[in-house]
Amino acid sequence: MMRLRRPAYMFPGLAILAFATFLTLALVRLFLVEQDLRDNVDENMLWVISQAQVASHRLDGAVNRHLLGGPDADPELHFDILVSRLVLLDAGPQRRYLEEIGLADGLNRALLHLEAMEPLLADLESIPQATGVALHAHLEPLMAQLNRIANAVMVQEWEATGTRLDAHRRSMLQAIASILGILLSGLLLVALLIHALRQRREAQQALMAHRDRLEEEVERHICRYRKTAEALAQALKRERGVSEFYRSFAGMVSHQFRTPLAVIDSGLQRLIRRHADMAPARRLTRYHQLRDAVAQMTRLVESSLTAARLDGAQIEAQPESCNLTDLVEQACRLQSEARGGSRIRVSGQGAPLQAWCDRSLVEQILANLISNALKYSAATEPVSVNLGAAGDRLYCRIEDSGIGIPADELPRLFERFFRSRNAREISGLGLGLNIARHLAQIQDGDITVSSVEGEGTTFTLWLPAATGRNQDVHPR
Repeated sequence: MMRLRRPAYMFPGLAILAFATFLTLALVRLFLVEQDLRDNVDENMLWVISQAQVASHRLDGAVNRHLLGGPDADPELHFDILVSRLVLLDAGPQRRYLEEIGLADGLNRALLHLEAMEPLLADLESIPQATGVALHAHLEPLMAQLNRIANAVMVQEWEATGTRLDAHRRSMLQAIASILGILLSGLLLVALLIHALRQRREAQQALMAHRDRLEEEVERHICRYRKTAEALAQALKRERGVSEFYRSFAGMVSHQFRTPLAVIDSGLQRLIRRHADMAPARRLTRYHQLRDAVAQMTRLVESSLTAARLDGAQIEAQPESCNLTDLVEQACRLQSEARGGSRIRVSGQGAPLQAWCDRSLVEQILANLISNALKYSAATEPVSVNLGAAGDRLYCRIEDSGIGIPADELPRLFERFFRSRNAREISGLGLGLNIARHLAQIQDGDITVSSVEGEGTTFTLWLPAATGRNQDVHPR
């Protein structure tokens, strides 16, 4: 009996041993490949040398600008940067690498030129022309040495890369061979296990059938409980969102309302105390200030109400075919009249552009975007409005040359109550852009933005074209 059962235990054991052996070999080869790649990254000399070359060229340009009287020239700063790059190049690993490929003498000559340049920088202000010639006499051979080192390193790196690729290819072939051995060992092991378990198949099938029924029953209960949990989670999320909105809203509104209320209060007190002594022109100025404060409060209330209506899904778009050119020209005219001047430049309105949109919502969006462009740019700078079509979509691009938006804040620009750090001195609630984008999206449109801090911002309103739409309503 024992002789008959020994092979049944021996062959699975051998299969398991082969499986483990091939798996170990594959993991070792993959580890060696990864380690080699990591070492290659650590010894990337070409980047270090290229940085030194860039620093030397910038120093050369700074010296030339200084000799020509350029205001932004700072040779000492660029010299310090070049020193730091060459010190990094002279560090332990980089120095050893250059010595291995026979380029250490070139680096030494470059360092000697660098040392000779340092005392000359002190004389650049007193004797600019002569000192500049002397600096160039050392700088040009230094740059030439760096170029020779870079070329040699590039060739060396190219050859070394080919060698490493060949080694990686061999390692990967060995790993593939090990994986194939793993697969064959696994197939042998599976075949032996199937043979050993064949006698228990009927009982196992019955057990699996019973287990499947239990799993189906459990899955039905889990699905029902999961749906209930998801519904509760969504409700909780909405409740938290509403609570957070009203907390933020209360704090923001109280802060934003405080300024116009203070203006109104102080203005009325002055009018009450000094009405008889105040000149008519001065009284008129006070009246305009009070009117502006009331208008600001009105805008805050309107934005708050619109945000609340959006949260309650109380705003629905009623799209129809509308002349986008007319809408833009009307919005620009109203903004110019409200601000007492005309610095809005509209272009691209020659061809008729029929948009499929809600007229009143688009008017609100345009008023927000154009007023923002005027508010965040200088009073003498123009605001450009450009119209056009791109496929089945129309666009209205509003561009200003104002304060711009920091690049790290662009992804959060359309968040509710978010205000850029360079615009916090300008009054605002942080709701306008959020509302404008929601109003565009419920019309199958969108608003995109691009900006450079200190140079200006461009907002683009996208709307679907009316072409091919069911236009039961006549265009307006």
